Amino acid sequence: MSSRSTRPSREEVFDAVKNLRRRYVLYYLQRYGGPVELGPLAEQVAAWENDATVPEVSPSQRKSVYSALHQTHLPKLEAAGVLDYDADRGLVSPTERAANLDLRLASDPQASVPWHHLYLALSAVSLLALATVRAGVSPLGPLSGTEYGLLVVVAFGATALGHTYDLRRWRRRANQAAPDFILELDE
Repeated sequence: MSSRSTRPSREEVFDAVKNLRRRYVLYYLQRYGGPVELGPLAEQVAAWENDATVPEVSPSQRKSVYSALHQTHLPKLEAAGVLDYDADRGLVSPTERAANLDLRLASDPQASVPWHHLYLALSAVSLLALATVRAGVSPLGPLSGTEYGLLVVVAFGATALGHTYDLRRWRRRANQAAPDFILELDE
């Protein structure tokens, strides 16, 4: 646990996480939860830094990252209040403050394609179209309520298919790749 009696400032937290290796640590903690062991954490960080898979990481790469995490990066993140580091047991745990870090992948499809906005817009247009049919006004000509309903289902199905394709394409591209980040502190 951190020995600081005062809560770190927003600037101190951003200063602590401006280093890419420390962002990798936080991403790993978010991805796997905590507590996590320092060994596997160091291996994954080394893999990301060397654009490799964990089995491809050399012992010297792993040792270099392990030492730097142990001596520098984990104490700095602990001082910023975003993790607890038990050096004796080699365990790293996120703190409650870490939950307030919005650490998203910059290449995440949620960051590039606003699917939730598309679904909301599609819902609004569908509701408006169905309301006009109910009122007896047909914006698309002489279609029945069933045919309008079918159009709504097809539109949502096509959008969901596009979303699924985009997500699978992103997962194939991002699998085992080093993350790149967008970081926000939500307090």
